[in-house]
Amino acid sequence: MNKLKDLKLKNQLIISTYIMVFLVLVIKPTLIPNVLRKLIIAFKPFIIGGVIAFLINIPMKLIEEKLIKPLGKKYKTIEKMSRVIALVSTLIIVSILISAFINYIVPQLIDSLITLTDGIPDYIKSLQSYITENLNKLDLIKYLNADIPSLIQKGLLYLSNITNMLISNLFNFTLGITNFFVNLFLAIIIAIYILLSKEKLSIQFKKAIYAFISEKKCEKIIYVIKLTHHKFSRFILGQSTDGLILGTVFFIALSLFKIPYALLISILIPISNFVPIFGTYLGIAISAFIILMVKPNVVILFLVIIITIQQIDGKFIYPVVVGNSLGLSSLWILLAIVVGGNLFGILGMLLGMPLLSVVYEIFSQNVNKRLEDKDIDVSNK
Repeated sequence: MNKLKDLKLKNQLIISTYIMVFLVLVIKPTLIPNVLRKLIIAFKPFIIGGVIAFLINIPMKLIEEKLIKPLGKKYKTIEKMSRVIALVSTLIIVSILISAFINYIVPQLIDSLITLTDGIPDYIKSLQSYITENLNKLDLIKYLNADIPSLIQKGLLYLSNITNMLISNLFNFTLGITNFFVNLFLAIIIAIYILLSKEKLSIQFKKAIYAFISEKKCEKIIYVIKLTHHKFSRFILGQSTDGLILGTVFFIALSLFKIPYALLISILIPISNFVPIFGTYLGIAISAFIILMVKPNVVILFLVIIITIQQIDGKFIYPVVVGNSLGLSSLWILLAIVVGGNLFGILGMLLGMPLLSVVYEIFSQNVNKRLEDKDIDVSNK
């Protein structure tokens, strides 16, 4: 009898909570978003620290398991300090890479962006002259009842405005990243603490959830966390490695053929490549337009080089480096990009795929288990 009363009281509390939340959303819909925004600002160093810890943990784990632990079998001192050695080694490698990027690549990238932005009006004029001259050679203008030079000018002006906007946003993004690094000290300290004591934090988390939630639900929560970690790690490591290879090959090939703005394009396309399907084509289109303005006679050569390298990457490099780590078909990837992009912009496009991959795998397992329990084989229906 007491159990029935407790269950009834529990159900009443749940219903009352739902009603209160619903009323809050109706009466003051901005309250919850504002509270969430304030919480994110308050915990911002910890959120950034967690993201840094997650990213650094990927190479640190490889160094610890593949290099430090095998040495630890021979030398006991190294075995005891394996985590610290792995973390310090990873931080040194990351610091060297960031320092090299800031000192050597960023100045050249900024110079390229400034030169390109300043030269756009002149590039537009020369490109307009180039197109008009070639149309005149083909005697096409006299057959068309339109003001071709005016149409070309309008079209190029529209494209140059888009390119200018993208370049200025990229420039602002670079400045934003520079300012962002100034405020990273606390987040890095938090990340180091997380990485040095991740096993301890994991045990504390397990204790907390096992104390208040049933064992079966706890196992499901832990499984989802492990699956999410695995999917995101594979996605970031694979995409980063493939992007680095692509960028290096692009830079070497474009430099050999003396294509203008080789460094800028070699960074732009691999970054845009993080967003599959749309990103690659957008990066190629912007790069082609930049070259079209500066040196129109090499655009075809540029497209041949880029498409050839992309085809080689798609058939040989990408399957080996990234593989089918997400386990999603093209349709589901497209869904993740479109929905994620509409909800959260570029960040949604990037995170949408691994998130959907986690949901897809969990949902598939539940569906298959239910069909198995019902002894139903859909393929024979």
